[in-house]
Amino acid sequence: MSDPLYSSLLSLLPYENIKGNSSVCDHIEVAEIYIKDLEKSIKELQDKREKLHNSLSETPNIIGRQSSISSVNPSINDNYVKIKAFSKELEIEINAMVEEDGVFPLSKVLKVVQLEEGLTIVNCAYSKVNQRWVHVIRCQVGDGKLVDSSQLQCRLTNEILSSAP
Repeated sequence: MSDPLYSSLLSLLPYENIKGNSSVCDHIEVAEIYIKDLEKSIKELQDKREKLHNSLSETPNIIGRQSSISSVNPSINDNYVKIKAFSKELEIEINAMVEEDGVFPLSKVLKVVQLEEGLTIVNCAYSKVNQRWVHVIRCQVGDGKLVDSSQLQCRLTNEILSSAP
């Protein structure tokens, strides 16, 4: 049969499902069963995704077990810390207003991250954008080490606020 729709349908079916079947009617029936199986698989995967999403939202942001993002919803004038946690990495973004003296307590932040939390700092970069300092600190989390990213975010935010004039 040279019908392009029929040919297209056959090309989408697994070869194992259509071999041995020669009639158009058999191929349509196989396609119907295959589509129903795909729909069932999609439903099962959606249910599984929903369960995983719900379980992740109920557990704390502990680095080493799952990926998470811990952040706040600051206003444009606020200083804030955003943490992206991965299985063995941590990315800390600090966004702070530029003070008149241009000083930012980066050394205090690094002290908390490296000495108090025991993280290995891999990279630290910063830039000045629209009268704000944007610092990005990338860290590695040691094997077996668990870090609560929400608690770290609070500690860093408090460190920044306590250093403000």
